[in-house]
Amino acid sequence: MKLNVKDKMIEKKINRNQFAKLVQIGYPAACAIYDGSTTRISFDTLESICRVLNCTPNDIFISDDPKVDKLLAEYNELIKSNKKNGAVC
Repeated sequence: MKLNVKDKMIEKKINRNQFAKLVQIGYPAACAIYDGSTTRISFDTLESICRVLNCTPNDIFISDDPKVDKLLAEYNELIKSNKKNGAVC
């Protein structure tokens, strides 16, 4: 399991330096998160990342396990579908 924030950062037009400042982490840590090479993260940092990128952890986690990755993708599609239809989860 790893973080994939690159797409969200591009979408929000946030560079790594801005990201580090907004999330209140060091630049090297921001680069590791951006590159997907971080091996652990605190809940506080994860929460801050989600707040800055206006997303949920499900939006930025990806898995090396194809089964888990497929389940995450299906879950995200279900959430999108429910939002379009006005359903509350």
